[in-house]
Amino acid sequence: MSVIETDYLVVGAGMAGMGFVDSLLDVSDAEVVLVDRRAAPGGHWLESYPFVRLHQPSPWYGVASTPLGDGGLESDGPEQGHYTRASGAEIRDYFSTLLRDRFLGSGRVRFLPATEHLGEGRVRSPETGAESIVRARRGVVDATYTASRTPESSPPPFEVAEGVRLVTPAGLTRLDGPPESVVVIGTGKTAMDTCGWLLEQGCPPERITWVRTRDAWLNNRRFLQPDRLAALTVEGTVGFLEALAGATTEDQVFEHLERVGVLLRVDPEVWPTVFRGPTISEHEIHQLRRITDVVRLGRVLRVEPDRIVLEQGEVPTTPGRVHVHCAAPGLPDAPPVPVFAADRITVQYLSRLNMPLSSAVIARVEALDLPLEEKNRLCPANFVDGGPLGYLQMLLQGLATEGLWRGHPDLGPWFATTRVNATRDLPGAPPDPARDVLYGRLLEAIEPAYASMARLTAGASG
Repeated sequence: MSVIETDYLVVGAGMAGMGFVDSLLDVSDAEVVLVDRRAAPGGHWLESYPFVRLHQPSPWYGVASTPLGDGGLESDGPEQGHYTRASGAEIRDYFSTLLRDRFLGSGRVRFLPATEHLGEGRVRSPETGAESIVRARRGVVDATYTASRTPESSPPPFEVAEGVRLVTPAGLTRLDGPPESVVVIGTGKTAMDTCGWLLEQGCPPERITWVRTRDAWLNNRRFLQPDRLAALTVEGTVGFLEALAGATTEDQVFEHLERVGVLLRVDPEVWPTVFRGPTISEHEIHQLRRITDVVRLGRVLRVEPDRIVLEQGEVPTTPGRVHVHCAAPGLPDAPPVPVFAADRITVQYLSRLNMPLSSAVIARVEALDLPLEEKNRLCPANFVDGGPLGYLQMLLQGLATEGLWRGHPDLGPWFATTRVNATRDLPGAPPDPARDVLYGRLLEAIEPAYASMARLTAGASG
């Protein structure tokens, strides 16, 4: 069995692993062995459906050293004036080029594709069965703990009888001809993207049935814009804080956020019970509202050729209909663990579901000469439990963590200017009185917001 010596063994070449390695190259002389079970870097983007686009603007995504896209704004269409969003193909090419030119070009990174990590540094090629030992002098980095799960990699969480036409969103694009009608099964953004794509292809809305277990709150993409439009992101954050500061109940918080347009929902008649942080535009919302055949009878238990059995009843279907599995879990639901341990780093979200920023910070903190306890103080793992109140807790914890970084002598100057910080200071930017006013409102609302959150969580637990 061969032995490979290195400083870090990084398991996972998705956004988490690539972001960590990228920043580590900048702040250390470390050598890295990067392994992934897939044949190329990019993580879940290698399994994405052809019509997928980034949910957030391109300048907000990718590794700290290398911009994604040209930083341009949409010149026309429903998102005119907002930053462009890369396609799945563009993101895959971005990670491939990054690996080739920056990582491998540095001479300090070795990539082992199509390789399984068996634990304790043992890796194996599924094709040949050959095993190796990777001896990591400084530790193993688990960049798979927060891996997204897609319909392509996750089987449907319901039974599928023989004779049922069931496809993934990617499979939907490969059908020989248009189906007589489509049943989209799923609550999250994948289901929304699929419904939107069907409508864009000219599928009549009356031929689409949408099975939604629950309804979700959605971030308005208008208020998640970086760089030259970062004041909109600050305005959205202020909206969250002021909603919390002025509310005595959870419902009041979300009523306020919807009223000011920071949050959206597909059906104005149904109160959402889920919030995991997806972003959407008002145009997409208007499109999705064209679909009126919505099934809300709990989770799907079984799909048969002539009926769909759900927790609270059943609805008819036919053998000719195409059923689209969009019910993969998406974001991870594993509980947060300490990021830093004696010989292991577990990359997790630290702030606002922003993995580009989180992974970069973790690498920079790892490179500092700090005790383990201090590293974990600077990098407290964040978590979204799927509930609306849980999302608000995640947001507030992320803001507090960003405050730690701003005040740290080594992290502060970097955090103020790094491209993976959406509200960074832009070189040469003129003074912006309107943004100063927003920051004043933020400072005024932040303490009352935290106090209100403490009351709401105490009430929820009681």
